[in-house]
Amino acid sequence: MNLTSLTPQIGSASSATAIAAETQLGSERRRDRRFPVTLSARLRHGGRSHRTEILNLSRGGLLLAPVEAAALVPGAVIRVEAATIGEVEARVVSLSALGIHARVGETPERFQTALVRLARLTRIWTAPGM
Repeated sequence: MNLTSLTPQIGSASSATAIAAETQLGSERRRDRRFPVTLSARLRHGGRSHRTEILNLSRGGLLLAPVEAAALVPGAVIRVEAATIGEVEARVVSLSALGIHARVGETPERFQTALVRLARLTRIWTAPGM
């Protein structure tokens, strides 16, 4: 297993593009700060498992790369698993060209720890003089 596959890739081109597109469209409705990442993930729904990527995440939700084979609809309950965050249950809020927008329910400690680590890294990387 490659260590970089376990480490969030802040500011990747795909996640940065998705965030910029959402901001330009004026659809920013989130309360919590989102962290752009590229994390390999598994989406589970309806007894099936699909490979995808987490493009951004926050305390309250995440954006997954589109998975057409999953046949999701708003309101569907999904499970998302990634090495860095563990497994979380989420509810699909909407589907768009950007991907699957989902609200995370209860967040396990591993998920919360990953967010704290991302927040610290963001502060370090955006500090003046870096």
